[in-house]
Amino acid sequence: MPALAAFSEAVAALKQGRGLDAVPLLEAALVAEPEHALARLNLGMALMDIGRLDSCEPHLQEAAAALPHMAEPQFRLGRLAHLRGDLAAARQGYEAALLRRGDHVPALAGLGVVEQAEGRPLQAEALLREALLHAPGDSSVMLELARSRMSRGEHLQALEEIEAVLEREPEHGQAGLLWTDALVQAHGHAAARERMERAIAADPFGAARVAGLAAMLDGCGAPSEALAQWRLAEALAPQDGQILSGLGHALWRQRSYQEARAVFERAVAILPQDRKIRVALGEQLFRTHRLAEAAETLRRAMRELGPDYRGNATLALVEVAQGLQDQALGACEAAGGENELLLRLCSLGPYHDELSRPLELRAVADRLHAGLSTDLLPYQAPARAGRERLRIGLLSAHFGTHPVGWLTLPGIEALPREEMELVILSLGDREGPLARRFRERADRWIAINPGITERGLVDMLRAEEFDILIDLGGHGHGGRVRALRHRCAPVQIKWVGSQSATTGVPNVDWMLTDRWETPAGFEAQYTERLLRLPDGYVCYLPPPHAPEVGPAPILARGHVTFGCFNNLAKVTPGLLACWERIMRALPDARLVLRTHALGDAPTRAAFEARAGEAGLPMDRVEMHSALPHGELLAAYGGIDISLDPFPYNGGLTVCESLWMGVPVLARIGEHFAGRHAFSHLSNVGLADWAEADEQGYVRQAIRRAADPAALAALRAGLRARVAASPLCDGPRFGAGLAEALRRAWSERPGKG
Repeated sequence: MPALAAFSEAVAALKQGRGLDAVPLLEAALVAEPEHALARLNLGMALMDIGRLDSCEPHLQEAAAALPHMAEPQFRLGRLAHLRGDLAAARQGYEAALLRRGDHVPALAGLGVVEQAEGRPLQAEALLREALLHAPGDSSVMLELARSRMSRGEHLQALEEIEAVLEREPEHGQAGLLWTDALVQAHGHAAARERMERAIAADPFGAARVAGLAAMLDGCGAPSEALAQWRLAEALAPQDGQILSGLGHALWRQRSYQEARAVFERAVAILPQDRKIRVALGEQLFRTHRLAEAAETLRRAMRELGPDYRGNATLALVEVAQGLQDQALGACEAAGGENELLLRLCSLGPYHDELSRPLELRAVADRLHAGLSTDLLPYQAPARAGRERLRIGLLSAHFGTHPVGWLTLPGIEALPREEMELVILSLGDREGPLARRFRERADRWIAINPGITERGLVDMLRAEEFDILIDLGGHGHGGRVRALRHRCAPVQIKWVGSQSATTGVPNVDWMLTDRWETPAGFEAQYTERLLRLPDGYVCYLPPPHAPEVGPAPILARGHVTFGCFNNLAKVTPGLLACWERIMRALPDARLVLRTHALGDAPTRAAFEARAGEAGLPMDRVEMHSALPHGELLAAYGGIDISLDPFPYNGGLTVCESLWMGVPVLARIGEHFAGRHAFSHLSNVGLADWAEADEQGYVRQAIRRAADPAALAALRAGLRARVAASPLCDGPRFGAGLAEALRRAWSERPGKG
């Protein structure tokens, strides 16, 4: 196709909003005529508009050089810098565009936004008003002007400008969200909601106002109501990217990750230049175990739009989940600040062969502790007049089929009702048999909006006047232990739920533990005091749907089958090296791996390559994705020995393996997460299955595999042994827990 014809057809496509169709036409025009400057400019613009920001910049730079008197290339380069967070380069581009054309409205507006971001609202408003002189009624400019007014407290004037936009564009989602903010600032939540509902009643098909109501409901702690309104707004304006983003986040909060991912995919297609939406898509891909795609989505978003602390933090989590512990360190460092410390302490450090050393973790915890010790809210312990029972709060997002549920419920149920009033504070709606049992044991159940602010959560917790507050979420997904730094109860305790090391949180007084997890001498690893229970630090609830224990596979197969059903995050280079030595010494042995990450084809292929490079005989290694819980338990029927990972041990997986008759071989680590298996094995009388070093781990695997009769005998009686042990003895555990809580109360800070 001749250059002129291709260019003309491309321009027509661009005018119709068909950027994807325009790109190949413009590329063809440039092949035919490489010096076609307008084709070069339009190609850069088209690539920018469809979100291919890594490809558009060279074309825009060439166009700027070839068309020195045109404003548009300069504006586009400024806009690209602005999207990447480089305000100095953005200003340079906008000012260059205005030198060439003083009435360039987008450049005036862009420069106004830069002025606002740099703390000069009056200069910002002057530029925005000048833009409106050239483009009266431009919605984007009017909304930026409203934002500037709100920053100076002129909420009623801002409302007038937002209302004018909504009158013309009732489906403008961003206007609806800004409308809500202005109403709340001007009139308070209650009056704002009344006004919003009246406006929606007058115009029930105005998607923007419905979205505004949804956002308010989200902020007020009514997630179910909010989701219904987000769905309505999306039905009224299915092509509004901001409304789709709101719906996606609402679904995310409800843990509807698959649906949220699909919604964010639509939002990204509409708003490819919105970094937050693209990072949110990466987070949903992570939640749905599409790990390689998640990593690429996050990397591309930050490559094209500049670094993002949340994007880097999520990327670090994704890479850890892929078993790329060393690689994740780069994203961890790029996240910076408190995010980096939390990743090092909880999400990367305990899984890393080097960073998991106790002194490394404590050093990170001390830095976190120092940062969290500033601007603490004053605390006054509540009066206890007339109260006989200890009022105990349990805070978590995981009161259900989660390790928190399986490892705490029997002990919590056994706490003495006559002495202890239990209030469960759930940061996420939970259904199912375990959640119902938690509700039945609780004296009160309080559902908390997961999106509640830290100050809001502190105020809520303090209003309950707890004697003891126990966190079961830590710094993990959905956890809010950070809020406890302000002290919300006279005694604050950390237990289970992302309990991999010390929390580093000021005013968390105790860590619930046991003598195997934290023997004497381990105190220096923790910012908390160690509250040791008489047996293990958890009490396992065997699932009622677990199948019966089958015969030892080694008897029928004639060779041992090892297994590891832990997350790929726990499979480190050091662990692979040990597995290689075991498999080399046992040429008939097989190893079965099963976890979510192996269901992601690129992640699986990359892991297979790493394991092969480590020397594992991949023809004798089976790799499988995760299964529904009942089927996962049944899969232990094909395993003779579970090879526990290190430096981060299995926790619930150890209990499940033992319940299914499969002994667990473990290496005893030096930090909390590295001693889970040792604790559980000791609690059932199998401490001799835990080794102090890698050499012992390898030797014992080889030795145990050489005695099929002993394996079969142990398997046959293992479930009964576990059932009769303290690991599953709820009343015994509850008595020990109650005594520990009494001790913590008697030694509370400031007593006396």
